[in-house]
Amino acid sequence: MAVRFLSGKAINQAFFYLISVIPIVNGIANFLGQGITWILGTLLWGVIQIIEVLPLILYNHEGFMQQVISNVDSRSRYEIKQSDDPTLAMLKRTYNALPISVVSNLERLKIVTYTVDFLICITVYSPVASGKFSDFFWYLGTGQWNKFDYANLSLALITLFAIEVIVSLIIWVGKLSYAIKETKN
Repeated sequence: MAVRFLSGKAINQAFFYLISVIPIVNGIANFLGQGITWILGTLLWGVIQIIEVLPLILYNHEGFMQQVISNVDSRSRYEIKQSDDPTLAMLKRTYNALPISVVSNLERLKIVTYTVDFLICITVYSPVASGKFSDFFWYLGTGQWNKFDYANLSLALITLFAIEVIVSLIIWVGKLSYAIKETKN
């Protein structure tokens, strides 16, 4: 839906009209257009979900956490000197920040991705009758709660967090199963 919304703005309307009036070609173009929309939408959805879920998976993986902590504790650090070339100083700062910077950048990316995902969700499931972002944020800021479409707001929130909840449940069930198996041994 989001890809269709975004790509609909970018297509030249005259070219689209020309293709739509040619018999047979319009059917093929429509089929290809729908296929591309589905493929791009699926890719966008997959990338968004991976970015949102990856920290959850990594933070629940003891081996990953242990490896990062061990790497940080045992890693040599380079002293940044005033006489260092700016590029060298930047390289030293980057090296000294690894692997923690990877995790913190993943957190920042997750926040940005959730924001984009939220905006996509409220575009598809508009929580206000007008469908405008400005109205949504105006009603939110002024506390006009009676002007919200709570069914659409619920659908947007479910769409936003459904995969994370499912992955969390899978992780919890896996940990519980592992704990039960360990107590039997």
